[in-house]
This record gives sequence, C-alpha cells and structure tokens, in this order.
Amino acid sequence: MKKFAFWAMMTLSVVSLTSCDKDDDHVRVSADLQAAFDSRYPNASRVDWERNGGFYEAEFMGNGLENKAWFTPDGAWVMTEYDLPFNQLPQAVLDAFAASAYATWRVDDVDMIEKSGMEMIYVIEVESGEREYELSYLEDGTLLRENTEWGDHLPVAPGQTADVKALVMEKYPQAVILDIEEDRRGIEVEIRDGGRQKEVLYQKDASGVLAWVYTMYEVSRYEMNNLPPGVQQALTDLSTSGMRVDDVDYFETADGNYYRIEVEDRDVDKYVYVAENGEMLQMKLKNYA
Repeated sequence: MKKFAFWAMMTLSVVSLTSCDKDDDHVRVSADLQAAFDSRYPNASRVDWERNGGFYEAEFMGNGLENKAWFTPDGAWVMTEYDLPFNQLPQAVLDAFAASAYATWRVDDVDMIEKSGMEMIYVIEVESGEREYELSYLEDGTLLRENTEWGDHLPVAPGQTADVKALVMEKYPQAVILDIEEDRRGIEVEIRDGGRQKEVLYQKDASGVLAWVYTMYEVSRYEMNNLPPGVQQALTDLSTSGMRVDDVDYFETADGNYYRIEVEDRDVDKYVYVAENGEMLQMKLKNYA
C-alpha cells in the first residue's frame, strides 16, 4: 500500500506539473485582439494563441483543418496560413506542378497563404529521399519560389511592408510586387519587372535600416547563347565534367554581378557560382546555399 501511495503521489505530481506547464504556455490576448480574430473567423474552434516575434499567432481549426493567423498586438490582421487538401489547389497550380520536375515526388503538405494586400500563394512541400523543397505558386500557376524547406513563412509588419514597398518602387518604379515575406536571410520580395520575375532581398544594416542585398532572376534557355563568353565556357566545362546543368540565375549586387548555376552531380544538387568573366567563385550543396 505504501508503494502504491508513493507512485500515486508521483503520478499526481507529474499531471500537476504538466498542467502548470500548459497553463504557462497559454498566451492571453487583449479583448480588442480577440474581437478582431472572432470577427474574421467567427466559426473557428480550438483557438490557441502564442507570441511569434512581434506578432500574435493564433492556431485554430476551421473547416476541419488546422490553420494559423498572425495579428499585430493592436489587432491588425497580417497573414493566415491554411492547410489545404492537394486536390483543392487551383487547376492552374495543379497543372504547373504536374508539368514540373517534382511531379513524381511525394507531396508532404499543402498550404494556402493569404496576406494583407498580396496575391494568394499556394505552397506545396515535396520530398524525395532526403531532399525536401517548398514550391510556392501564384493562383495562375506561376512558380514564385523554389526553396529548400527551412521553416515557417513569416509575415512582415504593416509599417515595415510600406517601407519595403517604397524601397522596391524607388529601385524598380515599373515593378508589380507579387509577395513580401521574411525568412532567415532577411526580407524577400518577389516582383515582376520588365517582363521578368525577380527576387529582391533586403537586410537590416548595423543601424537597423533596410538595405538592398541583391536582385536575382532566372536566365531563360533562349538567353543562354547570349551569356558572356567566360560563362558559356564555364557551362561547357561543367557539362563535359559529367554534371547536368539544370538552371542558371543572374545576381545583381552592389559589389558585382555573378551567375549561379544549378547542376546535378551524381544525383546531388549543387550550386556553382561564376563571375561574369567566367571565373568560378565557389560551389555549394543546394540545400545549404
């Protein structure tokens, strides 16, 4: 009986500690913030709040699926990420994915991302063996991003969004902004400019001011013959060494421009960085580039 009483007390202690931990993890939000959420999602259930950077993030159930919504502390909605069944993707996205090199990969997850003032984005997470990628599409099937999978899509605060838009329009006055998001590198902006889709990256400098880092766009197949002679020779050298060239991207930076060549080397994806004169700068595994 003494042994039974001891283990019973231990069990109750564990349950009690677990309950306390759960209560400590629960974040209470202001009445205004809760009202803003309830107004936008009146049928939400199992709502759980937590702090995520400078935002309040609500995890909730809607239409039988798990979703996440981000709000500013004063109750301004910023972004919602919805779980989405694969077969509910827009037909243009399904067609684009079926025609991609990832069509035979296993689909791990699908999300629909809605942001204030931006187009809807559809994210398909795929994997093959140890390789994992996130494919982000616009509703018309345009591939917005093809990234190694590294975590959450984080929103940008409304005030900072305005600052980023101003910086983009200063540099690219005719551009159409497609998306803005924050990741581990900084703030990434997808734009259409001069008939091209471009990725523009900004980072905060030592004083906290956003500064332009680079602009990147894909070199199309028909443009390959017009590349600088040194870069064309680098492509030839890579092919003759047994590597298969998949894509070529062009980077503009304040310190000089260069090309990033994606190659497949014995079933390993790599990036080869080449200067405009054809000098090889470095080679990295794609997952860590």
